Amino acid sequence: MALIYAELRALLAVAALIAAVVGPHAYVGAQALPAYEPRVERALTLLDASEATAQLRAVLDNNRVAVRFVSMSPGVYARYSLARHVIEIDDRWMDTDEITLAAVIAHEGTHTQDAVSGYLSSGGASACIDSEVRAFRTSALFWLDQYGQAGKAAPLNDLERQLNSIADRQLRDPRSLENLVRETYTQQCSH
Repeated sequence: MALIYAELRALLAVAALIAAVVGPHAYVGAQALPAYEPRVERALTLLDASEATAQLRAVLDNNRVAVRFVSMSPGVYARYSLARHVIEIDDRWMDTDEITLAAVIAHEGTHTQDAVSGYLSSGGASACIDSEVRAFRTSALFWLDQYGQAGKAAPLNDLERQLNSIADRQLRDPRSLENLVRETYTQQCSH
């Protein structure tokens, strides 16, 4: 009987190998990881190297979360959609450098982590605000890892200026960052 199971496993392995060669996009028993465009992949590699964000790639991969650029309303830089398993980033940031892109993914990846863990669904408005605080802190810590205490020396756009400001608050007065986020997101999180 054990021999039959061993032969069956061997046949299944050969079938999977043939399917992978003949139809490289065929399902062969494992869930496919998301395919990221090269710039996003480089940004994720930066996140992997930072202590503050090293866990985020596994969260995105394990939950098959895609990262896409889409047109968004003014004032909206990015968002995470649990229903669609996607981090969407405003297409106006499509040409930003990988560090800035990684900081945005760090923020939204923190929301992803809070959503897939069940934290967001169990805590109402308080959990929503706490997730925003964690997301801003995570992106700030990543930004500080990349640029040091002074932040990016010559920010090129509003997003980079905002990341410098958030990182500065996290460094100099973390409580004021938390208070600012709580004030800013109280109404949004109450819906």
